[in-house]
Amino acid sequence: MVKRYRNKKKDNLRLWSIYHDIKKRCNNPNSARFKDYGGRGIKMCDEWLDDFDSFADWSKNNGYSDELTIDRKDVDGNYEPKNCRWITIKEQCRNKRNTVFVEYHGVKKPLIVWCEELGLVYDTMHDRIKKRGWSVEKAFETKSQRYNSFASKCKSHGISENVVRDRVKKLGWDLESALNTKSLGLGANQKSYSVKGVVDNA
Repeated sequence: MVKRYRNKKKDNLRLWSIYHDIKKRCNNPNSARFKDYGGRGIKMCDEWLDDFDSFADWSKNNGYSDELTIDRKDVDGNYEPKNCRWITIKEQCRNKRNTVFVEYHGVKKPLIVWCEELGLVYDTMHDRIKKRGWSVEKAFETKSQRYNSFASKCKSHGISENVVRDRVKKLGWDLESALNTKSLGLGANQKSYSVKGVVDNA
């Protein structure tokens, strides 16, 4: 037989506190969080509303531990057994009202999860999809300029960023020449660059 939690506060103070906070934000208009819960029509189910024991039993039978937090699978749904679960804080951060979900190849996940799995930059993907209106496929599959950045070009040509920057900004070279012309060092603190037969110092 499942143990009943008769002495609410003594048996599990944290669980009782969570239960009380849910009731408060769903039912008390004076609660600071009421507008985000009860004010949006979110309720605690009748099964739990006046029966902490029922909530406690469900929690213990569905993975509750002191390291986890209660989460609603549907953020617009009620607090009820079929819509609640116990998860980590990190997981819950991915299931908020402002979490962006996208579908890619028929699978729907939070955008941040897709970025982690595919090695994409979240801010770049969010900008492409939400601000520029790109399709998910185009956003994910278009190679980011980040991979063709100034730093990457310098690295691939085996030349210092500072050298290339000086050539372009101070000497007025075009980027291609700055990248493809080897440096003729004239000392630790002096650089000499040769292009088209002309020696320039910077």
